[in-house]
Amino acid sequence: MNTITFPGLNLKLQLSRIAFSIGNIHIYWYAILMMSAFIIALIIFRIKDGKFEIKFSDILDLSLYVIPISIISARIYYILFNLEYYISYPSQIFNLKAGGLAIYGGIIGGFITCYIFCKKRKINLLDLLDYIIPCLALRTSNR
Repeated sequence: MNTITFPGLNLKLQLSRIAFSIGNIHIYWYAILMMSAFIIALIIFRIKDGKFEIKFSDILDLSLYVIPISIISARIYYILFNLEYYISYPSQIFNLKAGGLAIYGGIIGGFITCYIFCKKRKINLLDLLDYIIPCLALRTSNR
C-alpha cells in the first residue's frame, strides 16, 4: 500500500499499486494512467487533424516509432545514470518490473525520432512539435 497525503486538506489515502490482477498478471494503476493519457492524446490529435498541415495518419505512423524508441531511450538514460549498479548487476538491465525509466531519456529519444520522421516525410519539425507538445504533459510523470 502506498499513502497519498494532502496536508492542506488533512487527508490521507491508502492506495494499492495494483489496480487488478488476471491470474498472475498484475495491472498497475500507473499503466492504466499511461494508457489513458495515450488514448486522450490520440483523441486530441484526431480533433486537430489537418492543423499545421499535419495529418492524423502521420501522427499514427509516428506513434509506431516514438513509443517504443522513447521507452528504450528512457531505460538507457536511467541505466547510464545508475551505471555503477548495472555494471555490478547486468542481468537487471532488462528487469523493467523493478522500475527504472527516466522521462528525460524518453523525451530525448522522442525528439530525435520526430526529427528523423520529419526529414523523411518532409514535415516541418517546428510545426510537428507545436502539434504534439501540448499532449506531452499528459504522459509526463515523476516515475
